[in-house]
Amino acid sequence: MTSVADLGARRLSAVADQASSLVNRAADAATQAAARPASKALEVARSYAPVQPPQIPAEGVSAANKLLRQLGINAFTPTLGFSTDLTLPIGVGGAVAGPYTPGVGNLSVAGFSLNAVRRGEILCGFVPVGGIFADFGDKSGIHVAWLNLHTLRGGFDTPLGGLIDTVLDAVVSHAKAAPIPATAYSTPVSALKRALAVIPSNGVRGGVVETGPGLVLCAIYGTVKRGGTTYVFFPSFGLTEAH
Repeated sequence: MTSVADLGARRLSAVADQASSLVNRAADAATQAAARPASKALEVARSYAPVQPPQIPAEGVSAANKLLRQLGINAFTPTLGFSTDLTLPIGVGGAVAGPYTPGVGNLSVAGFSLNAVRRGEILCGFVPVGGIFADFGDKSGIHVAWLNLHTLRGGFDTPLGGLIDTVLDAVVSHAKAAPIPATAYSTPVSALKRALAVIPSNGVRGGVVETGPGLVLCAIYGTVKRGGTTYVFFPSFGLTEAH
């Protein structure tokens, strides 16, 4: 007969294996991104003059953390990356569980929740710092890999979009689906737009992920572009409790 302790040990082992796999796959994905054609110049240059990653500048991380806090998003570990112009970009990921709407908190109208992030979901965000990044065209370069440590359910390579677009589109979609007139939610949506004005047009990304309730391990990674330069960010890790 299997003891409770044995079952617990097996479950912990399974969680550890899944988490290790998530970390390895996220790191591999970032490495593969660096090997794409847009990053060939960096790869060749580093073969002649290897770049040693410096300490992450505290002021850059502080600015990113401040923005995430303003939006109610819990910051993850900061991360460094590489780019085709041989600079070392900085980025900070983060997440917040629903029900929640970044910038305003709990958004309800006439008793109906219009929150961008609903129960059983988390919103993942990413803030690159230290440069002017493109906020037009394709915004899907940043991705998230996640694992619910309670259910062992997970996902990999989920793309994030522009954070402002992600939040507004989700709220408007939920509002239109609710049995309330447009006049009832137009004012709250306008207030939300003003609250989100603190987000710079600087490559800030976000996306809503349906994880189910539980403790969720996330790895946010990928690429952001500035003109012809591609910035490749290695994973920013963190934990979030989904409700």
